[in-house]
Amino acid sequence: MSDPPVGVIGSDDYGPAIATRIAACGYRVLYAGLPGSPVVTRGQRLEPASTPTDVAFECPVVLVAVDDTEAMRGLLVGNPDRMGMGAEMQPGSVVVDLGARTPRELQALLGLLGTRGVALVDAALIGGSDAAAEGRAKIMLGGYPDSVEIADKVLSLLGQVERTGPLGSAHAIAALMGYVEAAHAVAREEALALGRACGLTPDVLVRMLSDASLARETNITRLERRADLARRIARDRGLSAEIIDLAAEKQSRQRSENR
Repeated sequence: MSDPPVGVIGSDDYGPAIATRIAACGYRVLYAGLPGSPVVTRGQRLEPASTPTDVAFECPVVLVAVDDTEAMRGLLVGNPDRMGMGAEMQPGSVVVDLGARTPRELQALLGLLGTRGVALVDAALIGGSDAAAEGRAKIMLGGYPDSVEIADKVLSLLGQVERTGPLGSAHAIAALMGYVEAAHAVAREEALALGRACGLTPDVLVRMLSDASLARETNITRLERRADLARRIARDRGLSAEIIDLAAEKQSRQRSENR
């Protein structure tokens, strides 16, 4: 008897990329896309399914790349017109949530599945759909150990898996990574504007503000002085320095609390 298929359900380009990659690794894959999602072409091991419920019925592991939480809930519980995935999957099956949800939302979704004996783990793909399709993504994975062990075997086909802890931890760490990246992007944009206002040329700015060139100092006092200097330059030129302003306000509060 052949191994059971792996299920993939998607709403954007991540779903087809994941399904194609897993099929290329020798696994039979059933794929169902939500309305408006990219079409997947049938292959030797890749089979488009009519509905997500068809996928759930046959697959003990289903990867769901759907960000919208209401859409995800609808997939699990169904509606008056159709059964949800939770009612079709066999006890012991695992749903891998590749969306973007808070720990509280994930616990609520787990509650919808737990009565059926179906497990839920959360995973986050770092690197984009191209990285997943080429097996070089970084994957954060959270959930109960037994379920994580099962999901890991499939997710490792997409890249390097990093286990992050309990359910909700994978989506949380991915959110924190995005938070830092967004703050870095805003700070860099403001720094470039300040540099131009000071007469620095674009090539100097790009070279000196690259990740490789930025100093990794541990002298907090010196860092604060340099940040304060940048803040004064911004005020002098009438430009934005919101990241530095927020940092200065936080440092001021911390100093007041420590007195």
